[in-house]
Amino acid sequence: MDDSGSLASTDKEMGDLLNAFFVSVFSKENIDHFPAVKQQYQGEENGKLYSFSITSDMVKSKLQKLKMNKAPGVDLVSSRMLLELSEKISDTVAELFTKTLDSGDVSLDCKLANVTAVLKKVKNQVLQIIDRSA
Repeated sequence: MDDSGSLASTDKEMGDLLNAFFVSVFSKENIDHFPAVKQQYQGEENGKLYSFSITSDMVKSKLQKLKMNKAPGVDLVSSRMLLELSEKISDTVAELFTKTLDSGDVSLDCKLANVTAVLKKVKNQVLQIIDRSA
């Protein structure tokens, strides 16, 4: 229902009403002046981490710890295949990660990752719900 009291009947009208309602919660920030960044590191200058390398042994170790009973991701690559190919692909994957870290560029595929929250039930919570219904 809009300000005049009439009901929205089309998808566009409903979308416009929702947009008008929710646009009020967003603030416009001054992009001409950014606040100064506070230094977070508290140690000595020679203790800073300036570089990080990922070795094929690190990748192989992580791949071999994958659980076989997990569903594949959006790329449809199963953990079983990654585990079986860990010896052969660890060098290439390590090189890919290292080049990404060195260049500072992240591929569009990585930026558009599909992250979904999954509700996991805990036995105690299920029991509490059952106890309340009794």
